[in-house]
Amino acid sequence: MKRTSKIAIISGIVAVILISAALTVHFRLSETEKSEIASGAEQNEKESASQVANEIVNSLQNKPESEENDNAEQGENAEQSETTLPSYVKIVDGVQVVTIDAKEFKFTPSEIHLSAGNAKFILINNGVGAHELVVYDASKKEIVDKAELAEDEETLMKNVLFEIDELEAGQSKESDIMNLEKGSYIIGCHIPGHYEAGMKGILTIE
Repeated sequence: MKRTSKIAIISGIVAVILISAALTVHFRLSETEKSEIASGAEQNEKESASQVANEIVNSLQNKPESEENDNAEQGENAEQSETTLPSYVKIVDGVQVVTIDAKEFKFTPSEIHLSAGNAKFILINNGVGAHELVVYDASKKEIVDKAELAEDEETLMKNVLFEIDELEAGQSKESDIMNLEKGSYIIGCHIPGHYEAGMKGILTIE
């Protein structure tokens, strides 16, 4: 075989080997790139899932805190509402319950402030004689005074907001529940001589 033919064959073999090597490197690089791409996608998915999980955790953590704040504010408002009530007023099932002490010759309290709405009154006679509680619009004082003196029950019924009849010493009684409207009212004991002696006061509905 001629020298040139051998060289040509060797050159061909070398070329084939080089091409094979190049292809092998190329395929390996392609596999590496694919692996890197897949790894990157997997990492992104993990990061995305982690981010979503963190958002859910934060949401769950923040929601109870918000609810606790709301509950705390409601508690504070309720506590504040209770502490701002006068000592003679209690709220029972949404009704303002007013306790009035009667004795010679005054009501305690003699100035009562309530909110418009449902209310009832309890009169306790801690005196030594009989006492009553009559409540009426301030503008009707003269009418009520005359009706009391004349024992005109019909006129009294028309002009009195409500009345707790005479109680003997040591007794107590409560009124019905009433829906009170805004206004200024007079409270008094109209047993002869008691009102003039000081058994009177003011009820203000705001």
